[in-house]
Amino acid sequence: MIHRPHALPDCRWLLFVLLTCCIGIPRLAAADHSLFARSNIVAWCIVPFDAKQRGPEERAAMLERLGLTQLAYDYRAEHIPTFDDEMLALKRHGIRLLAWWFPGALNDEARLILDVLRRHELRGVQLWVSGGGDPVKSPEEQAARVAAEAERVRPIAEAAATLGCTVALYNHGGWFGEPDNQMAIIERLRATGITNVGIVYNQHHGHDHVERFAELLARMKPHLLALNLNGMTKDGDRHGKKILPLGQGELDLHLLRVIRDSGWRGPIGILNHTDEDAEVRLQENLAGLAKLVAELDRTAQSNPSPPPVSRYWAIEDRAARERLPLYQVIPAASPEELTPANGLPGPETYRTWHRSHGDNGGTRFSLLDQINRQNVTNLQLAWTYHSKDGKDNLQCNPIIVNGVMYTPTPGRFIVAVNAETGVELWRFKPEGRPAWRGLIYWPGDERGEARLMFCSGRHLYALNPRTGQPLQSFGDGGRTLLPGVAQGDFGAATACPAIFEHIVVVPGFEKDVWGFDLLTGRHLWTFHTVPQPGEFGYETWDRTQPYAANCWGGMAMDEARGIAYVTTGSPKPNFTGMYHHGDNLFANCLIALDARTGRRLWHFQEIRHDIWDLDIPAPPNLATITRDGRRVDVVAACTKIGNTLLLDRVTGKPIFPFRLRRAPTSDVPGEVTAPYQPDPELPEPFSKMEYTEADLTDRTEEAADYALTRFRSMHSGWFRPCSEGKSTLFFGIDGGAEWTGACVDQTTGRLYVTANHIGWTISLFRDDDPPHDSRAPKTRGRLVYEQLCAQCHGENLRGIGMYPALRGVRHRLSFEAITNQVRLGKNAMPAHPDLAEEDLRAVADYLLVRDRPLPPPGPAPERPPYGSNGYPKFYDHEGYPANKPPWGTLNCVDLNSGKLLWKVPLGEYPELTAEGVPKTGTENYGGAIVTAGGLVFCAGTRDHKIRAFDKDTGAELWSAKLPYVGNSPPATYEMNGRQYVVISASGGNKLGTPYGDAWVAFALPK
Repeated sequence: MIHRPHALPDCRWLLFVLLTCCIGIPRLAAADHSLFARSNIVAWCIVPFDAKQRGPEERAAMLERLGLTQLAYDYRAEHIPTFDDEMLALKRHGIRLLAWWFPGALNDEARLILDVLRRHELRGVQLWVSGGGDPVKSPEEQAARVAAEAERVRPIAEAAATLGCTVALYNHGGWFGEPDNQMAIIERLRATGITNVGIVYNQHHGHDHVERFAELLARMKPHLLALNLNGMTKDGDRHGKKILPLGQGELDLHLLRVIRDSGWRGPIGILNHTDEDAEVRLQENLAGLAKLVAELDRTAQSNPSPPPVSRYWAIEDRAARERLPLYQVIPAASPEELTPANGLPGPETYRTWHRSHGDNGGTRFSLLDQINRQNVTNLQLAWTYHSKDGKDNLQCNPIIVNGVMYTPTPGRFIVAVNAETGVELWRFKPEGRPAWRGLIYWPGDERGEARLMFCSGRHLYALNPRTGQPLQSFGDGGRTLLPGVAQGDFGAATACPAIFEHIVVVPGFEKDVWGFDLLTGRHLWTFHTVPQPGEFGYETWDRTQPYAANCWGGMAMDEARGIAYVTTGSPKPNFTGMYHHGDNLFANCLIALDARTGRRLWHFQEIRHDIWDLDIPAPPNLATITRDGRRVDVVAACTKIGNTLLLDRVTGKPIFPFRLRRAPTSDVPGEVTAPYQPDPELPEPFSKMEYTEADLTDRTEEAADYALTRFRSMHSGWFRPCSEGKSTLFFGIDGGAEWTGACVDQTTGRLYVTANHIGWTISLFRDDDPPHDSRAPKTRGRLVYEQLCAQCHGENLRGIGMYPALRGVRHRLSFEAITNQVRLGKNAMPAHPDLAEEDLRAVADYLLVRDRPLPPPGPAPERPPYGSNGYPKFYDHEGYPANKPPWGTLNCVDLNSGKLLWKVPLGEYPELTAEGVPKTGTENYGGAIVTAGGLVFCAGTRDHKIRAFDKDTGAELWSAKLPYVGNSPPATYEMNGRQYVVISASGGNKLGTPYGDAWVAFALPK
């Protein structure tokens, strides 16, 4: 007979089940509504500890029956043969494998577990590692113990990193089980670059910590990966009460309150760890937790002190911000800290075009010089290729290898085209939209054959470049599954991969970066661009996001050093940051990763807590420059606000001092802005963010009046946060620089980048008005609104163009303020003095939601809910940008000195040119290449032209009309002694021009 010290009599069991079914897990106070929900609960200690000795299928079915969706898997030797069955059962029942009890060394059993995880494509699993040891007797022994344990854990962590897994140090007792020692081990590992190690804390091993649990939890929290609960009684481990069901310990309510108030939002574990039926004990714990949470709710309601959510409705202290120093400066690297140039890659790299953006360094530079300043005017059409499979915008720079051009098509094929004649050779259709912003060719070696690689849909593909057929040796029939979520046409990845040795690195569209085996497609590692619990940077988010800090534009690779460079986007959602307070690493960063392991080497963040959608969209560029008479290797990244981040390639230190300026505060409840934002002096910016009255157009008197009237109804200013109900005007949402990025002349160290310079008007609104019910009869106020207001503010009250939303206006304007503004007008809003009084009152009541029933009031949300008015551009009355030209530019930045050498308009409006208006430039999405012939080629403008500029002066030397706008950078190559320049011309995109399907090649006459 099995002894069950905590088994329930049958009547108690029935009562217990009924109680659990009726109560469930009640809603917590708003700040903690999901912390103790079943979706966040992890079942633990239920495999070897289970009176019924369930197998994998029974166990997974039990968890599903209980409404639990996560398992921490412990095991004994007898379970090893069923590892695969366990994983399959969990998958069938929708149970996530959160963690696995792991050996203390990377032995055969540990490698077996890793193979199981890899075989079942289980990413991000926590590996729980324990240890022991007697107390140390001296600081020297402590230091030696920390070093030894760090070295023990290191190979486990490195192996875990190849699967995107973390290692959690388990407080099982002894010296190793003390959290203070675990944190010392973690810091030791981080100092050596190991960042995927954290802590799993188990209350049943923490009876000695209860009196200082709040303080200990605060210190553990940046490292914490999981927190396992237990019924806790003072000295319970000494009195036979080490393992108690939740709710049966005298300290349970207090400890739960500490956890709630700590801000911990990670996984919460409940356990069996007894000889009784695991289902009985889990049910008992769930019911006890339900009672405790209900009690927390009751005490929170009776507590007169401000609720924990109050800080999310506060407005920042502007006076406190203004007391901060005006500037902070990140110092430049000293001369001795700069990395000497290694001379790689060799010049042969710059005579080919084997990867989108030219090469792994993303330079878009060519040593070909047959086409030069003297003869460029003789360029003529060599061939045009039409894919004839649809019309759509293409943003992929084509590649050319061994006389063949490879490119995606509007019809979502990959095609090979004879680069001398424009004749199609083969085509292949993958799942999804292929090679959105790039593809790469690998020439093969003694270990594997040549391959063409790109991302499409949910997969990374490898094709035979001669036949276009998938390589069967790669992944599953020529493709391997990407770990990220596939978001619509974007798929799981849009950026062009890069290759180092036999590793291909792929940035994810929603977040993260992955490494794969080039030959087999096996997933090797994951770097989390939004850190997970226990990882470096996790504390810079108070609530992490599933879609943020993504590399959607492109990446680069140092082929000699094995360093991958990625640039990342902003936190999400855009324009509001109250749902992710903090600096939000690794958003808005240039990050250097070890291509072999995915380990972060360094990062540099441009904008902290970005609430303006000011990503770093441009792919990084590798370059060699001259500093203090020495050649040094650097990496550059151009940004939306016109900065060029210029950093040492190995250390990440800035080449020039990087100045930060005190930033303004927000007037929106719940927003917490970063105190400083970038304001560098060198390299000189090629664009700007702040939009002033001096920027307003003077093209015509009417345009100037129109722009000024509307400008006065908006906020503007350097890093001015968006406001509620009033538009904020700034430059930069589509650049400055865009995904099209820059090119770098490797012989001179000069960078060439295209930029946009148009204004955007963004406003927020409190998004908690009840939805419009189209079935309900229209009130008088609704009818007046449709006649009077909807043409500017939209049928749904969300605003049109630069006109702000009126949803949520009841939170910011009174009845009197609304009626006065309708009567008298304001800025761009016309006055309506003759509106009947009853209609005026009716429309005001409609806006204030007083003419229809409101749903019954519920609890205040944890944080204010906001929406934005989208992405309206600031145009004048004739549809031209409402600021002075140039509206699009090509810029040359000398990376050696940091000086902006020249800026010229890029593109024109032919109708304005015909009126005698100097060339204005246009909004553009294309990007430039630079050649040894002294030329910069660039397209992407509204006027459908490709142009050649003198790379020293910016003078326009040649242009040709394309059938459609060329929305990707050109490429250049040599074939049979003749140099060509080719560009995909497919139009559309954000310019609203016609879509097409053309590739156009130019060359000198034969």
